[in-house]
Amino acid sequence: MQRDNFSVIKRRAITLIAIIAFIFGGYSIRLFQIQIVEGEKYSNLANKSSSIEVPIQASRGEIVDRYLTPMAINRTSFSIIFDGAFFPRGNTEEQQRSQNEIILSLTKLLAEAGCEWNDTLPITKTKPYQFLEDKETSVKNLKAKLKMADYATAEQCMNAMVEQYELSGYTDEQKRIIAGVRYEMDIRQFSIKNPFTFSSDVTEDVYNKILENSPAYPGVNVQTTPVREYVSKNIACHLIGTVGPIYAEEYAELKDKGYQLSDILGKSGVEAALESELRGINGTNTVTKDASGNVVEKKETKSPVPGNTVVLTLDYNLQKTTQAELDKAIKQLRSQSTKLKGEDVRSGSVVMLDVKTGGVLVCASWPDFDLSTYNADYSKLVQDKDKPLFNRALYGTFPCGSTMKPGVALAGINEGIITRNSVIAFCDRTYDFYPNLTLGCLGYHGNVTVVRAIADSCNVFFYDLGRRLGIDKMNEYSKMFGLGQKTGIEIGEAEGILAGRAQREKSGGIWYPADTSQAAIGQSDNMFTPIQLAAYAMTMANDGVRYKTHLVKSIRSYDGTEKVVQPEVVSKLNLSKEAIDAVREGMIQTGKTGTARQFASAKYTVAAKTGTAQNLKTRSDHGVFIAYAPAENPEVAIAVLLENGTSKPAANLAKTILDAYFASKGKGISPTPEGVLLP
Repeated sequence: MQRDNFSVIKRRAITLIAIIAFIFGGYSIRLFQIQIVEGEKYSNLANKSSSIEVPIQASRGEIVDRYLTPMAINRTSFSIIFDGAFFPRGNTEEQQRSQNEIILSLTKLLAEAGCEWNDTLPITKTKPYQFLEDKETSVKNLKAKLKMADYATAEQCMNAMVEQYELSGYTDEQKRIIAGVRYEMDIRQFSIKNPFTFSSDVTEDVYNKILENSPAYPGVNVQTTPVREYVSKNIACHLIGTVGPIYAEEYAELKDKGYQLSDILGKSGVEAALESELRGINGTNTVTKDASGNVVEKKETKSPVPGNTVVLTLDYNLQKTTQAELDKAIKQLRSQSTKLKGEDVRSGSVVMLDVKTGGVLVCASWPDFDLSTYNADYSKLVQDKDKPLFNRALYGTFPCGSTMKPGVALAGINEGIITRNSVIAFCDRTYDFYPNLTLGCLGYHGNVTVVRAIADSCNVFFYDLGRRLGIDKMNEYSKMFGLGQKTGIEIGEAEGILAGRAQREKSGGIWYPADTSQAAIGQSDNMFTPIQLAAYAMTMANDGVRYKTHLVKSIRSYDGTEKVVQPEVVSKLNLSKEAIDAVREGMIQTGKTGTARQFASAKYTVAAKTGTAQNLKTRSDHGVFIAYAPAENPEVAIAVLLENGTSKPAANLAKTILDAYFASKGKGISPTPEGVLLP
């Protein structure tokens, strides 16, 4: 029995040895194959390096006026960049502490030098923590990023970041500083591929201190980068617009267009509308790492291509004069003690167009702001009761008052309803055509024809003409003039409102027959933008031809080629010579003997129309003015609107600006030489 057991054990041992020998034999063969037969292949794999492409920001194209006067340029500055290949990263307590200490040291250095750093965390800098005003989207994104409930408070969000970023050992001030930077790094998706711009504009002294103490700042680089500088300051600020960082909700749409989260994006105005021309093409730095993850090489493999220069139709000097005169006029009105005479003026705007092209020479909105300090002043600007960030010239809609009358007259004559010599209603300051309703006029004009009706702004004449013309036909012409229609300007605008049945029903009201007469003098529901009024004046100057308004004169590429924007006709009214001549004469008489007789002393002939748009009885009337000049061979069209500023100051302001335009031509003022910066 024992012998049988021994035999079994022996067989099992032999079998086990055979299996072990087979396994080791197999491994030996495979090892021989790897080390000897395929040794070179696997040696190459072990030593193989990896490459990562890192973007180099391209210089943004410049924005200049029609004479190449620089308005938005690039200034070479020093930026602090966190390089993901060397900056401490990771989630361990030690790694987090390293990041926080570097950030805290840098923010202290920048604060002492009066420099800023990137921090868009929508929470106040001090306790008690509150969410910043007008940052609803940013707050929503913050809560989503932190996985917080919609009803979470700013304090709760800060507590979550204190835990996430290992900030428990810091003071409240330090916690907020570090949390702001760390959150910014997160939303910018900081990595080896995405460097993080900690500060985009630091002093040379800061630059030197970081270089001198480079061992204390691993992964922190200071490099020269282009920084946007608005040398025009407040001049044309609403038009030029702003740039800013790309936010997460924007990046979702932009990443397929080649944008990186570290890029700068046009946010408003020309900066946004011409983004594709201004942005340039980023270059590439290629970072090479060995198998152990060590960076062995970093070199530029693709040079950045600068963006194109956008040449505007604007005349910088005339824009500057206009803004100064607009500011002066409003301050003078506000200093008055008389009631309902414009002392309660709320805003103002001026638009001047080149009648031969539709190019915008001037587009001013009061109040304005300084683009060069926009970021620092943003909170104050948002809270300003005068709303300086709102562009009234393009987005403000106002009743146009009697400036409507020349267009109604053109329609009436062109449709054969009246002639140049027609007397259609006797003006004794009242119009009693509608039962139980009396419409008023500001003057006693008696029997007048269309020329005097325009010059003296007789309401009764136009009440009756409007009734005969009808609201549908009136609006047909108004649309051709560009009223209640977008004019086409590149940076966006409001559409305005044309009075009529459709608009009244849309607002839940009823359109009455007398409303047509009211619409004929620019009252009722008519609401137009100042640029629409300027386009309307341009159309009359061109005998019925309306050009698309545009702010861009040309695009100049970095290689010297230029693409010029060609004038575009958007409508053409077939007006009779009788209609054109009669209305032009009426508008000329307005400036000689009529409601704008202050132009009688001008060295040029103006075709003009004043407007008083009635408002609430507790506020002054709006002052509206349109004109083109010289009347015999028009060059420019202008519209001025003073919100609650009354009519006479609007006409006076228009004369000052037109005087400046013709004076500059008479003096032969030369354009600013190319490349010369503004003072």
